Amino acid sequence: MNNLIGKHRIKFFFLYMLIVSCGTLDPFKQSQKELDIKIQAFNFEFESKAFARAARFVHPDLLKDFLQKSLEVSKKTTFLENTTLDLKLFKDDQPVRLTPSDSAEDFNRSEVTIRYQVTILPSTKLKTIIVTQEWIKLKDTWVVIPKIDSYLN
Repeated sequence: MNNLIGKHRIKFFFLYMLIVSCGTLDPFKQSQKELDIKIQAFNFEFESKAFARAARFVHPDLLKDFLQKSLEVSKKTTFLENTTLDLKLFKDDQPVRLTPSDSAEDFNRSEVTIRYQVTILPSTKLKTIIVTQEWIKLKDTWVVIPKIDSYLN
């Protein structure tokens, strides 16, 4: 009897794993999840002033400028808080609605609007800035087009 229950538990476990794994194979969810993870990782590393690590998410054509200006951001800017205000997805500049029927090919660009509470030297006053980051899909991976000057003014 215990052997029979054990076999059913094993079958139930494999059935459960199959159902769960099929849900994660949805290309739209995978692409959206990959984008979300990269946005969070880039912003965490950027705000922590780990610019060398954040640079791995930067568009290759903008990497040199990003690394040069990041030194100035490191010296002048202190990040206190951030809030993501909006996330928009686009396919070739046309807005895409978030639905499960969409596929990963249904969007290749994203705009993430973030509100920051910062201080920027020489001032010590708390300042609110709003930055819209543009993320694009480049060779099947998401990269950011940073607006690093926004953190210096």
